[in-house]
Amino acid sequence: MNIFKVKSKWVIVMGVILSLMMGWAPAGLADEAKKEETPAPAPAPAEDRPTASLGVDLLSQYVWRGFALSRNSAVFQPSLTASYKGFSVNVWGNFDTGESNPFLSSYRGAKWNETDFTFGYSRELYAGTAIKSVSANIGVIYYALDSAFNPQGDSFEIYYGLAADVNWFKLAVTANQEVLHYPGWWLTLGISRVFELPFKIQENSNLTLELGHNFIFLFSRDQVAYPNLNSGDPGEAFSGPLAGQVYATLNVPVHKYVTIAPKIGFWYAAGGNSTPLLRGRPGINSRTTSTGE
Repeated sequence: MNIFKVKSKWVIVMGVILSLMMGWAPAGLADEAKKEETPAPAPAPAEDRPTASLGVDLLSQYVWRGFALSRNSAVFQPSLTASYKGFSVNVWGNFDTGESNPFLSSYRGAKWNETDFTFGYSRELYAGTAIKSVSANIGVIYYALDSAFNPQGDSFEIYYGLAADVNWFKLAVTANQEVLHYPGWWLTLGISRVFELPFKIQENSNLTLELGHNFIFLFSRDQVAYPNLNSGDPGEAFSGPLAGQVYATLNVPVHKYVTIAPKIGFWYAAGGNSTPLLRGRPGINSRTTSTGE
């Protein structure tokens, strides 16, 4: 701490000395100096360029919004995203090394059972000090699903939401509405914070640790896809708090364009009628649409 204090004092002293020297300079020299001064060129505005990113997740289980869609096998989930001026396109897939879906009656072995296409747009609505930024996003998701994985066919969703960066943490709320097979919608509330760690792998690139929590509500009118298994009425659909997830992600920049991000997460049921849905208890006649989110 003393070193920093000494450096601060030296900066103050040098500033005072330079000010006095300018005050004592003869008028002629001052005028000549002014003539020779040339204004620094204004920095060029940042050029808008398309960006692309490629990622692959290796997970011990495929859990979608609180529903376990695999068990006793690893899953690979590659993802490719391209974006430009707020618009983005994403292709995401799921490969199960030993498909044993709790909602299916048979074991099918290694299967590529899902490909999702997402088209979205995001725009900043506000930028400030106390609240660093607020942005809105909207888009659609098309789910191309294996016919055995989802006998009722492909699915289509509309999503919209808000995200805010409140300096030391981030907040997000997103609503997803299914428009093809499963009447109802999802609401996801999220909070996260990123910590910069005092370790460097690449120059000017520190390791970061993201800690977060998501909480999901399901509001459904489809008793076939989302039955209330604790109810005595077979025609009653589930609606209400469904599940939460706490997670930690370590971002390791191993190259200028490559980051490895191991992640650990824990899902928990919101309790009550949501518990059998989260566990995939037998009795659910068809699986829900799915995404890697």
